[in-house]
Amino acid sequence: MPRLPGQSPFVITALAALTLSLAACDNSNDAASGEAETSAPAEQADSGPDASEQTASSGDDAGADLASPVPDKLTHHTETLERRPEGCDGDGCPVFEVSLQVYDGQPALNRAVRERLTSQLVVSGEEPATPDSLEAAAEQFLATATSTGDEGPAWELSGGTQQVGRWKNLVTVAINSYEFTGGAHGMPITQWLNWDLAEGRPVTLGNLVETGHEQAFWDAARAAHDRWLNREAPADDNTFQDDWPFQQTDSFRLTRKGVVLHYDVYSIAPYSMGQPQFTLPWNELDGVIRPRYRPD
Repeated sequence: MPRLPGQSPFVITALAALTLSLAACDNSNDAASGEAETSAPAEQADSGPDASEQTASSGDDAGADLASPVPDKLTHHTETLERRPEGCDGDGCPVFEVSLQVYDGQPALNRAVRERLTSQLVVSGEEPATPDSLEAAAEQFLATATSTGDEGPAWELSGGTQQVGRWKNLVTVAINSYEFTGGAHGMPITQWLNWDLAEGRPVTLGNLVETGHEQAFWDAARAAHDRWLNREAPADDNTFQDDWPFQQTDSFRLTRKGVVLHYDVYSIAPYSMGQPQFTLPWNELDGVIRPRYRPD
C-alpha cells in the first residue's frame, strides 16, 4: 500500500514481519514452532530477533571454513542499502531499500541469500536482465521508476531477509520483497530458503520427500488445505474453493508440528487474506519424508 507521508515502506513491512517472526521463529532443535495455521500478514520484511545487529557495508565472511562445526545458533549482523534518484528527497521520490541478515561464518549461505534476494528485486511486468548485485537492482529499479513520468504515488521496492526457523541442521531464511508501482496496493513476495548447515547446500522439496512418495505428500497437503479452508474461508462465500483452488508450492519449512507450506498472495486466497500457511502433521507423513529430516 502507499506509505504515509514521512513513513518508510520498509517500516510498514518490518512491523508485519516482526509479528510473524515472534509467532513463528524456531531457532532451536527442540523448541515448539508456535506457528499459526492462518494467513500471514500481506507485507513482510526483515527483523532479527536472535542476534546482535549492526549496520554494515559489507561482510560475507568470505574466509570462513565451510567444514567448521555446525553452530548451535546462528548469529548475524545486518547490512542496509537505501537508494533514491540523485537530487531527489522527500516522500514523492522513488525509493529502494534493503535490510539483509549476514550470518557469521556462513559464506555459502550468505551468497545464496544475497543472490535470491537480488533476483527477487525486479519490477513485475518488466523484462530487464537479472541484476547481478543489490546495487545493480537498485539502479535498475530507479531507472525504470524515473522513466515512467508517473505523477501518482512514488514507486517503492524494498527487500529483507530473516531467519524464521531451525530444525536440526536445517535453517530457514525468509526472503521478502515488497513492490509498489501504483494502484490499490503493493505486492509482497516471500520465498523460504532452507539451508543444510552440515552440508552447506540448499534443501528442496525433492530432497525432503522420499522418491516415489510425491503423491502421498501432496495428498497430505490437500488434506491440510481442506482443514485450512474450513477455518479460514468466508462462511458465506460458496464459490471460494472454486475461485481459489489448491495449488502446489515449493516454499516450506520444518517444525516440531510438521511440514509448513507457504503461499504468496493471490495464490490460494485473495490479497486480503495475506500469505497463507498451513501444516502437514508428522503423523500424516509416515514413510513420506526422508529419515534425516523426521523427528528423532
